[in-house]
Amino acid sequence: MNDTFEVRVQVPEAAHVVWSRLIDLDAHSDAIPLTRVTPVGEKMRQGLRFVGETSLGPIHMNDSMLVVRADAPTDGHPGRLVVEKFGPVAGLVEASVEQVATGTLVIWRQSLRPAWLPKFLRPAGAVVAKIAYGVGLHKIVG
Repeated sequence: MNDTFEVRVQVPEAAHVVWSRLIDLDAHSDAIPLTRVTPVGEKMRQGLRFVGETSLGPIHMNDSMLVVRADAPTDGHPGRLVVEKFGPVAGLVEASVEQVATGTLVIWRQSLRPAWLPKFLRPAGAVVAKIAYGVGLHKIVG
């Protein structure tokens, strides 16, 4: 069973501009419905711990995360972002930001292991998450 998905987004801007958007926690709050990311005003950097709180009425879910790697893109080398997720939706995010001939390519790979979702439903959950994260990622970097 596959609990991992990948989203690819290509935008015309330079890699350093796209990287700056991708690591902006406020941009994630603005792009992901029903979710606020704290601390406010921070950029992801190695060692930063942050929380995504998703709320729908009386239901609240906090996902704690740790930035394991945050290497900005440089000439000839893509940027790399690795985030470990803990809590009710554990998993791993691995993203790359690479300058290409027509702009920048962002590749977002994520595994999801929601504790509350039976294992046999995780592939379906990954399909839904891929769609949702695709929309959110376009908002963040586009």
